[in-house]
Amino acid sequence: MTRSLPSPRVLLAGLVPGSAATLRRSRERRGFTRARHGFTRARHGVLLLIGALSASPALVGCGADESSSQQTLPLFDWDDVAGRPRGPRPHFSFFTTSQQGLFSLAAGARAPAPDPVAGFGGDLGGIAGADEICTMLAQRSNPGDTKVWRAFLSTTGMFGGPREDAIDRIGTGPWYDFEGRKFADDLAGLMPEPDLDGRPRGADPQLAAMFTGENGERMREDTSVDNHDVLTGSDRFGRLYDDGEAGVVATCEDWTSSTRRGRPGRATGTGGQVPVGHSWPRSNADGRHWISEHTVNGCEPGVDVNGGTSAPTGDFRVGAAGGYGGFYCFALNAVPPVLESAP
Repeated sequence: MTRSLPSPRVLLAGLVPGSAATLRRSRERRGFTRARHGFTRARHGVLLLIGALSASPALVGCGADESSSQQTLPLFDWDDVAGRPRGPRPHFSFFTTSQQGLFSLAAGARAPAPDPVAGFGGDLGGIAGADEICTMLAQRSNPGDTKVWRAFLSTTGMFGGPREDAIDRIGTGPWYDFEGRKFADDLAGLMPEPDLDGRPRGADPQLAAMFTGENGERMREDTSVDNHDVLTGSDRFGRLYDDGEAGVVATCEDWTSSTRRGRPGRATGTGGQVPVGHSWPRSNADGRHWISEHTVNGCEPGVDVNGGTSAPTGDFRVGAAGGYGGFYCFALNAVPPVLESAP
């Protein structure tokens, strides 16, 4: 006789009837496991598990020992940070929020609804709202995503939230974009080398030259568009920017203000108080730093993608020098992309 397979509901839970310890083992074991008959590590655990069960006589054959067969089942990889099994694209852990994605969001539990034309400005609902925006965009582009997402933004701790540097919010790596291109292995890999290069030294060359959005799209498809300014509230090391006012202007009051105005900067893009990085470099020689390239003057909503190296003196929009108020998102505890084995 042939023993019947567990139901899909049981497979999804990572359990085999009669084995209450299996789920506990799945939480305790780290890393993907492989089926014993040549299966690769799976991005879609249910399909792999069903395939492994159907392919193995030891699991379905008559008279098989149940306790030993349960030991051969591949276990779902457990994300200790998220506190749940990993979802699809477990590598996906970095993106720049796209203008289309940001402006089309509904309000969240903490994040306000954006103006569909002008965007959020500097009011993201605080740092918790910014994290929520990252999560909403990631889950929309990657349904079933279970990771913990964090906005790469520094805060002062003066407006009800914690004092944090952006670089300390995002874990220790590695990070990959939607398509699996490496952004960096670790924190050191995020730092340009030399600093003037401005791009993350650990990144895939194509990704370093052009960051991608939540769907894996290039941030600039049309060369007539200047949209590379990205809010960070940070200096070139990912630490709270010294704006001369304890970071209050640099962080748009810890990402709660869309009305704060700072000191207007110079035509060179320096001297302002709200720092922005570049999701793609202006050229091979300048405008290259991804964390902190220049400043804009304020936190008001608004978009300008028609070019320019600095915000006009009387323009206090976050997008006044070539942007729309986007920011970077990183996920904690991602894993490298699955490498398909040769047949």
